[in-house]
Amino acid sequence: MSVVVDLKPDWARIIFQDTANEARARVADYHYFWLRHNCLCLSGCRHPSTKERIIDAAAVPLEIRPLRAALADDSDGTPAVSFFWAPIATKDDAGNLVVHDEYEHVSTFPVQWLRDNAYGANRTHTHELPPHDAELVTIDYAAYLQEHADSKNGLRLNSTGSVLYKAALHDRISKYGVAVIRNRGNDTEDIILDFIDADAEVISTHFGRIEHLRTDNTENVNNDQLGYTNSAVRLHTDQCYASTVPGFQFLHCIRPADAGGENYFVHAESAANYLKTEVSRRAYELLTTVPVRFDRKQSKFHALHVSPILRLSDKVDPATNERRLAQVRYSYFTQAAQTNVPFSELREWYEAQQVWDKLLYRDDFQLKAGLHAGDVVIYDNYRVLHARNGFTGPRHMAGVYLSAADLWRHLGRAKKESLELDSGAPSILEA
Repeated sequence: MSVVVDLKPDWARIIFQDTANEARARVADYHYFWLRHNCLCLSGCRHPSTKERIIDAAAVPLEIRPLRAALADDSDGTPAVSFFWAPIATKDDAGNLVVHDEYEHVSTFPVQWLRDNAYGANRTHTHELPPHDAELVTIDYAAYLQEHADSKNGLRLNSTGSVLYKAALHDRISKYGVAVIRNRGNDTEDIILDFIDADAEVISTHFGRIEHLRTDNTENVNNDQLGYTNSAVRLHTDQCYASTVPGFQFLHCIRPADAGGENYFVHAESAANYLKTEVSRRAYELLTTVPVRFDRKQSKFHALHVSPILRLSDKVDPATNERRLAQVRYSYFTQAAQTNVPFSELREWYEAQQVWDKLLYRDDFQLKAGLHAGDVVIYDNYRVLHARNGFTGPRHMAGVYLSAADLWRHLGRAKKESLELDSGAPSILEA
């Protein structure tokens, strides 16, 4: 029986090639920790004479991944799959942890054994990793200017260029929840009109109409918060303590830091779906049901809101018969002491939050973007987490909150107009 092995980030997919018995598993998924725990070898995992398991489940890291995999033959010549692992510590007969003297550990499974033990057979509801290539979300405003500059003012787009540029923004934001705009310019007020109509208004908060994020801030009241320091700010959504959260924010880079200060983002909606289907449904359920107190306490401001980290919609999705994720509220620096779960369940909730947090900080979950002067990044505050690294030097970002309804009205109109343009419209739309 021939197979194809596909190593996913957190599990292996085995595709069984024979079709003689369609009732059997045709595709099966196996967690890597499960494969390592169920190793059949007689050199540390099974007893040489009784063949009973001697490796403890606790010795296998849940984050373990194989170095590689290969098709093989078992000792009796039957088709098999081998997984190659870095050594792990196991307990000796005295209960002490030891690392076996081996370059790598090999677990070889007969194909038939894998099929007989296919606990993840024929899965159809899987979820891919969140987008993590910054090029997918990047738009170069200068390229649009080069092709579509206004004849009277070469620093502005003509009507066609404006439509194409905003249609591209619509596509990036609707698909990925974030867009990075290079070379946009220095006028924050002008940039606002990229996203909303002239008669619409930005959302003012207790930080002001435009929030100037810099260490020597004097424009904003209530500047006693992490954003006005040079410290790293971990992944979060903004205004979690508000009953009504702004739908979007953009950051306009006025001056980059001398060193550090890079921004990074995670498509939290995709991360939550990945958590549910690929990692821990129980963790997902806890994060969608257990209320959290988001408490913003500053010298001149106080606000409190209680909500689960992952808020589900009221309506059921007919395609999955489940409620879809409606909003992510995640802010470690305004998360108050957790008092909403019984003593016996608090550890379980913390474990769920830690599983979630570890996912978010994986490199293959993050979009990373260093911003230069004149660059802009805009993101959906309901489904994208944002963060920055610590920095040195006088970094200055202007932050502006926008209504989701205003933004989609404005960009949606541009998208419609772009579709009405001649089919010979410049290919810069895909730039």
